[in-house]
Amino acid sequence: MSLPRLANRPFSLFGVERAGRAVGEWWHAFATGYRADRRVRRVLKVGLDFACGATALVVGIVMTQGIQAFGVERLAVAAAGVGAWLVIAEAVSGSYRTIWRYTSLADVEAVAVSSMTVLMGLLLARTTGVLRLSAATILLIALLSLFLSVGTRAARRWQAMERWGGGGRRAVRRGGSRHRVLIVGAGEHGLSICRDLLRPGGDGVEVAGFLDDDAAKIGASLHGVPVLGPLSDVLAVAEQHDISEVIVAMPATPAEVVRGFVRRIEDAGIRVRTVRGVERFVTGRDLHRPGSATIFDLLHGNGHVKPHRGAVRRVLVTGGAGYVGSHLTRLLLDRGYDVRILDRFDYGRLGIDGLQHPRLEIVQGDICNSRAVSQAVKDVDGVLALAAIVGDPACNLDPEETIDLNYAATKILIEACNFYGVRRLVFASSCSVYGANSDGMLTERSRLDPVSLYARTRVLSENILFDRRGDVEPVVLRLATVFGLSPRMRFDLVVNTLTVRAVVDKKIAIFGGDQWRPNVHCRDAARAFTLALEAPAGSVSGEVFNVGGDALNHRIAELGALVAETVGGVEVVMENEIADPRNYRVSFGKIRRVLGFVPEFTVAQGIAEVAAAVQRDPALRHHREPLFHNVQALKQRSESHSRRRELAAT
Repeated sequence: MSLPRLANRPFSLFGVERAGRAVGEWWHAFATGYRADRRVRRVLKVGLDFACGATALVVGIVMTQGIQAFGVERLAVAAAGVGAWLVIAEAVSGSYRTIWRYTSLADVEAVAVSSMTVLMGLLLARTTGVLRLSAATILLIALLSLFLSVGTRAARRWQAMERWGGGGRRAVRRGGSRHRVLIVGAGEHGLSICRDLLRPGGDGVEVAGFLDDDAAKIGASLHGVPVLGPLSDVLAVAEQHDISEVIVAMPATPAEVVRGFVRRIEDAGIRVRTVRGVERFVTGRDLHRPGSATIFDLLHGNGHVKPHRGAVRRVLVTGGAGYVGSHLTRLLLDRGYDVRILDRFDYGRLGIDGLQHPRLEIVQGDICNSRAVSQAVKDVDGVLALAAIVGDPACNLDPEETIDLNYAATKILIEACNFYGVRRLVFASSCSVYGANSDGMLTERSRLDPVSLYARTRVLSENILFDRRGDVEPVVLRLATVFGLSPRMRFDLVVNTLTVRAVVDKKIAIFGGDQWRPNVHCRDAARAFTLALEAPAGSVSGEVFNVGGDALNHRIAELGALVAETVGGVEVVMENEIADPRNYRVSFGKIRRVLGFVPEFTVAQGIAEVAAAVQRDPALRHHREPLFHNVQALKQRSESHSRRRELAAT
């Protein structure tokens, strides 16, 4: 076996893996708890080497002379002396600046030299009469110190190899035109990327090395890939090694620091990728499910995860022709997804009118029908559940149907997702679950106080999703009151209603006015669904997010004033009657912090957008038509069904 190959195999030269299993597991448990403190790790290494030296002397004397003959007090002093001597020798050799889980032949040679110094020291002590030991005892002590020191390092490497599932193959493969990559960050995230590149399918990529500011890692070889220097040397290393791309794998580093580092590299003309959540990089059957990706997707994609090796990312959007769903469907198609829509089309097909795409599949069906849901869920990787009867008046029209569509259908959906192995389910809930709750800014942990049937069905559906989640990753999005222009336009939402009446009637009525409402544009809401779909499971699975922006919390009277100011020439009538008792301000800090979601549209921009559309499109000026109002459209549908039943009966 050649020397380089031996140096990169899990070290088993002395057959100590089995004996070191317990030591390795204990080491990992300790080191993991203190991995952030480099000094603690070095103290731990010193303690282990001291124990190896002291144990070697005690065992050697017990085996050859016996404790009573040598003396207990003299034995303790001699053991401490040998342990300290071994530690000094290891420190001089640089053993404590290396990473033991990557022990190689060179490290074994250094330990052997340290054990030789122990042998020489004991021979000197015997010659001067400090210790009365036979030559055989001294040789035994030296050999034991060697075996114990190597054994602790081998146990650590063996344990690391078991944990990482093997490895050890060289990452630098020669020959051909290669995509040379430099990984910034030699921690567990950087190693995760490196392991992905070592797997079959990474033949077009060569890892030139790591960069890391940990002095203990610089010069080390991690899975056969060298740590070339600190982060400050990135440009020099990139030039020296002809780097094609730099991957920054430091998810715990503050974002502003990473951005500055990335700008420095990009200014030099080098492509940069920043990777977060790489512990979820997988291969095989989980390759293209939402929330996961492989390093190859990031290296060869354009920022979005793209199909790979014939894999298809298919998502189901229930209610995909609706007010938010029509935006979401288009956004998903733009992001490279295969999209299947399941919709009953209660409000017509305007939301997808004229939308033709080779990756779009439209299924007309009822989310209360288990067969329709099962067929729609089959073979999809993620589900975005928007279908529901939305709005208090629409829900009150037929409470029984509302419970079926808004609650019973959720049970059918989560069970179908579990049965067919769907990974991610993003569910549309509502901030109306907070109800008449004026206790300051409400977070996802605030008390729920639903005051309507619609809000109660949202609370029940959230609970059933989490209770029956199984292997599914549920994410609940509590949408603020939505506004803005959509292919399937609605004029039963407060901002849209006030805007169209201001344009057409030149008069708006404000009921109450002091009630707080959070708001979000329909395109921003659609974007939030894609973020929740694609985020790592560790960030979103089982979580609830309010969707909106803190600056978009407005009183009803403020909304009226914004509409009047934007449209111009509008009479505002204030009414004391309060038809809707809801009153709540919502905090959106969690979604901003976890998903980086910040609304792109203000309420004023949405008002201007809707006003302009109404002014140029005569069809929108007929804003009282049933197709623009959920409750009227459902009432019309119900009456149509009743007439058909009567005709069938006759």
